[in-house]
Amino acid sequence: MSIDIDMREFMNTVARFLATSKRDGLVVMREQARGVLREVIALTPPGRPGVSGNARSRGAAKVKADILKLVRGTNAEARVERLDIAQIHAANRRGGRVTSSITPRIRVPASALRAYIQRKQKRVGRLASGWNTAAARLGYRPPAWIWRNDGPGSIEIRVTDKDLVIRATNQVAYASEISMLNRRIQTALNIQRNKMERRLAYFMKQSAARSGFKSS
Repeated sequence: MSIDIDMREFMNTVARFLATSKRDGLVVMREQARGVLREVIALTPPGRPGVSGNARSRGAAKVKADILKLVRGTNAEARVERLDIAQIHAANRRGGRVTSSITPRIRVPASALRAYIQRKQKRVGRLASGWNTAAARLGYRPPAWIWRNDGPGSIEIRVTDKDLVIRATNQVAYASEISMLNRRIQTALNIQRNKMERRLAYFMKQSAARSGFKSS
């Protein structure tokens, strides 16, 4: 899955930011690339724009709820209908989520169901882990629950003192089906741009004060 993001406004802000910075342009550009990636990871499911709190806990709860739409545990061996919980789950997932329930739910061994839920909950963060390689290159380590996953993917990052190019590929099987993923990445870019704008506003206020002018 490749995503093309509109970076024109972001780069316009970067140009203004560089004009006021005394630091090396390459250092500034890498800092901004790292900031964008941090926001991308934060907004990749189970992270969501505008929602605070523990994304890992929300993701783990959704995993359990999805599985329990399909099966129910029983300790009575004679009532067990199927043993292949993983196959049942895989057959009913769309875009990484279970979108419809099975009625009545299929009875499976309770102990096997608990173990399966725990195993799948440990995989929360797999989609976001597709950014781990790029994060490492830019000096950012994502939260441990993301870092420990091994979602396939890569990012080509080309940074110069005048330009920033990020080409992302996420090869997690269901990445292309995630609703609004490209919009979330655009949101991450906008968040980082707004951070620069606030720093620019602060710089202008300080410059005005040093010059004896009052900023409005």
